[in-house]
Parts: sequence; structure tokens; C-alpha cells
Amino acid sequence: MKFSNINNYFCDIMLKKKTYLRPIYTFVVFILITSCFYDNEEDLYGTVEEQVWDGNLITFIKLDNADESLAENQDRITDNVWITRALTGGQIYNAVLESAPDKDASPLGTEWAEGIITDYATLKYNTFRVATVKPKNAVGKTYVVHLVAENVYLSIKILSWSNNKLGGFSYQRTSTL
Repeated sequence: MKFSNINNYFCDIMLKKKTYLRPIYTFVVFILITSCFYDNEEDLYGTVEEQVWDGNLITFIKLDNADESLAENQDRITDNVWITRALTGGQIYNAVLESAPDKDASPLGTEWAEGIITDYATLKYNTFRVATVKPKNAVGKTYVVHLVAENVYLSIKILSWSNNKLGGFSYQRTSTL
């Protein structure tokens, strides 16, 4: 078989495959075009309406040496955010999404900014550790917390922070009512 015959043979195969693949190609192009119909993911999946919780104050207290895995030692703010603190010291974490605190990211699902709830829209949000710098120095300060999944903004004033890996802390936060 000469080279030109082999070349013609492969060209024939490729032409047949192109004909066979044309409907698949058309379908893929159709899917790509229609998937770009929405300008952004919020349009595609819907947005969660922004809520500002500026109602009555709720006080949460986790006592020193209390087991953070128990419900009474977690502030179960929403189905996605349960704030607690481990006995290893350090910072708070979200027991729904984390099994232990991460100094750089916890509590997951939240964003924090020092300020008051009426200024929530103009504040710059960050992680808990960046917002508080040292949590023990945050006692007496007020923060606005954004619960990301629910798009809820609430106010938290830190009342106490135990040292020496005791895991205790307390705060007052605003509620829906």
C-alpha cells in the first residue's frame, strides 16, 4: 500500500467521523450557548434576600471547660452556623462546617467587621481573626457578622474571653425580632 493510499484511507475515516460527530457537536454548542443565558450565577440559582437582624439581644455563654460538641455549648444561630469554642484555646469555629478551629479561616461561613449594625452595608468584612486581631482584646467591642449562606447581618458584642485553653467565651447578639 502506497503512502498516498494510506493517507486517502485516513482522510475517508475522518470525513465519516466528522459527519457522525456533527449532531454531537451541534448539541454541545447549543448547551454552551444556552448555559450562558444568565449574566451570573445569582440569576441562575436565585439570590437569598439580604436580612439585617437588629432585634432583641440574645446572650450566649460557653462556660470554661464545657464540651463544645454539646448543643447547649453552641450558639445555633441558623441551620448553617453554630458558633462554639474548643478547649484547645484559640478562636471560635462553626461546628456545622468544622470539627476544630482554623486560625486563618474560622468560623467558616461567616465574615466579620468591627462596627455597628446600622453601618453594615459600608463595612469591610474579613475573617474573625483579621477583624479581631487577638480575640482576647476584642472583649467589649462590637462586630457586624455576615452569615454568608443566609445573607444575614447581625451584631455581636463580645463580653468575655477565657485564657489558658479553657474554651470559655460569651457575647450578646441581635436577633430577628
